[in-house]
Amino acid sequence: MADNSQPTEGTQEISKTQEAAEKITTAQPDTNTAVEAGKTFTQADVDRIIAERLQRERAKLPNDEELKAYREWKKSQQTEAEKAAEREKEYQALQSRAIELERENAVIKAGVKADDAEFVIFKVSRMEGDFKKNLDSFLAENKKYTEPVTENVPGTKHNPSTTDQDANFIAAVRRGAGLK
Repeated sequence: MADNSQPTEGTQEISKTQEAAEKITTAQPDTNTAVEAGKTFTQADVDRIIAERLQRERAKLPNDEELKAYREWKKSQQTEAEKAAEREKEYQALQSRAIELERENAVIKAGVKADDAEFVIFKVSRMEGDFKKNLDSFLAENKKYTEPVTENVPGTKHNPSTTDQDANFIAAVRRGAGLK
């Protein structure tokens, strides 16, 4: 016969789990005492504290006049080579912007829809060779970018109304007006 006085593995695990749960519940501090110990602030207090902190931080920063004087001093300290490099950088930026505007103008003059202009510029600029020649060949192959958009307006000659209620109404109006 089996000895029933020794606990089995399953009952040992259950008792260990129960003991652990009891330890957790007794180890948790009372949440009410923790809340009472912390200080609470009103919205006005928080706003005042933040304003004071911002004022202290802003006092550390230089004002506009000091920043302007610093920039002028820094610019005067540049060598001729640095000044020339800065002018060259500005020139390159302006030149690339001018090319971008020329391409945009060429695309719009070619009749490309405004929604598709940016995509067409991207595709054509990736092609080798002259932009205008590439634009002409691209648009010759892709006519969908230059075709006019035709919108169907309900109830017009091109898109007649098809509902029975509308057709009955139109027929009644025509009969009332003496039309067939």
